[in-house]
Amino acid sequence: MLILAVSASYFRFMVSQDYLVTYEGFCDPYTESCFIYCEDETCTDPFYSTSITRKAAAVFSVCGEDITDCEAADVCTDNETECSVLYCDPILDIDACEMLSLTDLE
Repeated sequence: MLILAVSASYFRFMVSQDYLVTYEGFCDPYTESCFIYCEDETCTDPFYSTSITRKAAAVFSVCGEDITDCEAADVCTDNETECSVLYCDPILDIDACEMLSLTDLE
């Protein structure tokens, strides 16, 4: 029974890549409500992101093994049923959200 369980798990995760992954995607704080991440207390160089959840097989099919510089990983295609992009909700996550206006550039 143990060998069967290990074999089934190996096939699901390693061969068919049948699992969901969640990662940070690109977000433009001037047009979208983004999650903000700061490296330090002063937040001199903030990082804006969304939270993307999709099937691992779909990510590997559009990006290959490395998704760090893959822009195609930031958007869901029309035929993906298990893909979602989560934007920050300022009502629920007041301290984690940021949406800038174009007047902030001036």
